Amino acid sequence: MRKNLMVVIIISMAILFRFALEYVFNIVWNFYDLTSVQGFLIRTLFVVIFIIIWFSITLRSENPHQKLPWLLILTFEPILGITLFLSFGRNFKRSFRYLKRPHMFGRNYITYEKAPDEIPEYAKDTPYIDLFKTAHHLSHHQPFFNEANITVLKNGEVFYPELIKAIRDARKFILLEFFIFRHDQRSQEIAEALLERAQAGVEVKMIIDGLGSARTKRGFLKKLRNGGIDLIINDKVYFPLFNTRINFRNHRKIVVIDGQTAFTGGMNIANEYDNDIPHPYYFRDTQLKIEGKPILSLTALFFKDYYYNTGTFITDQTYYPTPRVSPRETTAQIIESGPDSTTPHIRNLYLKMMLTAKKSIKIMTPYMALDQETLTAIKTAARSGIVVDIIVPGVPDKYIVYKVTKAYISNLLADNVNIYQYNKGFCHGKILIIDDAIASVGSYNLDNRSALIDFEVSTLMQGPVVKDLLEDFYQDLKVSKRIDIKAWQARPFFSKFLEGIMSIFTPII
Repeated sequence: MRKNLMVVIIISMAILFRFALEYVFNIVWNFYDLTSVQGFLIRTLFVVIFIIIWFSITLRSENPHQKLPWLLILTFEPILGITLFLSFGRNFKRSFRYLKRPHMFGRNYITYEKAPDEIPEYAKDTPYIDLFKTAHHLSHHQPFFNEANITVLKNGEVFYPELIKAIRDARKFILLEFFIFRHDQRSQEIAEALLERAQAGVEVKMIIDGLGSARTKRGFLKKLRNGGIDLIINDKVYFPLFNTRINFRNHRKIVVIDGQTAFTGGMNIANEYDNDIPHPYYFRDTQLKIEGKPILSLTALFFKDYYYNTGTFITDQTYYPTPRVSPRETTAQIIESGPDSTTPHIRNLYLKMMLTAKKSIKIMTPYMALDQETLTAIKTAARSGIVVDIIVPGVPDKYIVYKVTKAYISNLLADNVNIYQYNKGFCHGKILIIDDAIASVGSYNLDNRSALIDFEVSTLMQGPVVKDLLEDFYQDLKVSKRIDIKAWQARPFFSKFLEGIMSIFTPII
C-alpha cells in the first residue's frame, strides 16, 4: 500500500506541478508585464529541455518498444512526462553514485573466482555446459561443478526455522540482505536471533532496501543498530521527484553464515511468507539452502552491494573460507544482474535456456510483463512442439500488476502455451526448469523491472536438486487450474481494455 501510495503521490505532485507552473507563469507574466519576446524566450527554454529529453530517449540503445511509452507520455503531457522521466527514466550507469564506485564495473568486485573460459577439463563434457559458460561470460560468476549441496525450502514455514537455526549456529560472521525486512512476528524472531549473535561477538552485516522496507519502524531499525548490527539501508529515498534512487531497487535475497551456509531465492522476511501465521491468502514461495563453493559468489555479491552503499570495498579472505561440506553431484552457479550491468544478464540467460530446450519448459512466476524477446522465445518454443507450462497466481497481491499479467495470457494461449492459475493462493516463486534437467531459482520476475531496473540474483542448478524442484512443481499443478482459451476470451470487455492499456507501459514498469 505504501509503495503504491508513493507512486500515486509522485504522479499527483507532477500534475500539481504542471498546473502550478502554468499558474505562476501567468502571474509573473501579468505582474511584470512581460513582453511577448520574454514570454517566447521562457517557453523556448522549456521546449529546449523537452527536446533534449526527447533526443536522449530516442538515441538510447534500447529496443523501440522500451522507448515508446516514454515518448507517448512526453507527447501527451510534457510536464508530467519530464517529471516522471527524470524520476524513473534516467540511466543508472550515468548516476554519480555509480560512477564513483569503480569496483562495481564488470567483474572488478570478484576476487576469489576464476575468469571466464577457465573451465576444468573434467567438466567440459557436462550436459548443458554451454549454459554455464554463457552465464559465466554474462555475470562473471564461475560455475562450480559437483561442488555444492542445495536443499529446496518450500515456503516460509520451512525456510524461517532453518534460517533461525543457522543464525544461532553462527560463530564468526553473518551477512544478510533482503528487499523486505518488516517488524512483524517473524521479523522480530529473526532479529532477536541476530542480536543475540551480535552480542556474543559474531559480526553481523545487514542490507535492506529503502523502499521495500519502507514500512519497517525506525525504532526497530534503531534497536538493531544499537545491538551491534552493521545495518545498511539501500538507497533510502528522502524526496521522490527528480531522484533516480526511487526507481533502482535492490530486490536480492542473500544470507551467508560463516561462509559455510547460505540462503537465496524469492522470499523476504515478513509474516505473509509463513503460512503458519494467519493471512488472507496462502503464500507459495521457494528458497534455497546452499552449502559448498557457490557461497563464494554470494559473498562477493553481498560485498558488492555493501560497497555500493558505503564506499568500503571488502576483500578479506576471512569471509571466503574453504567449505567443509561434502558435496553431492550438484553443479551450481550464481547469476546476478542489475541496472549497473551492460546487458540484462539473467534475462539473457533465460532466453538461452528457453532456446536450448528440447522437450519442456516449466515456469512459475508471480508477475508476467514479458519483453518482446522473452515473449518470442516462449512462443517459438511452444510452436516447435516443446511443452511449455506456466503457473501464475490465482490470487493477486497487486491488482494493477495482475492486470498486466493477464494481458499476456491471451497472447500465450494462442500459441499453445499451457497457463495455470494457482488457485490455492498467491505464488511468489521465481522458477525456470528446462527439460526437467536444469533449473534456475532466485529473485528474478518475468518483467522489465527485474530484467533492467532492479538488482537481482538467481541460481543456475543441475543435479538432484532439480528433481526436488520438479516434485514441488507437479504438486503445484495439482492445485492449479489450466486456463481454457475460449473461456478466457469470453471475459468482460472492460477487463480486456484495462489489460491492453496497462500492457503498453510494461517496458517501463
